[in-house]
Amino acid sequence: MMLLNDGDLLLERNKNLVRSFFERANTIGGTPVDMVTEDFVAHISGAQPYDLKAFEDYQESFYSSFSETETVVEDLIAEGDRVAFRGYVRTVHTGEFMGVPASGKEIVVSVIGFAKIEQGKIAEWWNFPDRLSWMQQIGALPERVDN
Repeated sequence: MMLLNDGDLLLERNKNLVRSFFERANTIGGTPVDMVTEDFVAHISGAQPYDLKAFEDYQESFYSSFSETETVVEDLIAEGDRVAFRGYVRTVHTGEFMGVPASGKEIVVSVIGFAKIEQGKIAEWWNFPDRLSWMQQIGALPERVDN
């Protein structure tokens, strides 16, 4: 049996925090504000950084357009105060999103990102979903055609 030292335990706690953040966000359909710092900043690909209020608005918009959302975390790697994650989101497009009417389609979008942890909470969040695939799956962009 391998024993973990204090540093390893902290890294495991940080990874569990990120995993729990995804689980709680999906369960409540929004941002679990008790898991983030007051000066939390989110960086979502293609957008300016969000403060906590703006991120909550972004999450509200997402969860009002998509339902039955499940985030599957396939990899978590922790180093120092950072946690890298890789996985995918499975959800159903049930409401208008970015001007695209609800399609009713189930979509699966891969995602990678990083979290910065401070005092047991998420202080900064970088999230990079595969937006091209996402937009193609909801019908906002044409599907790729291989020649």
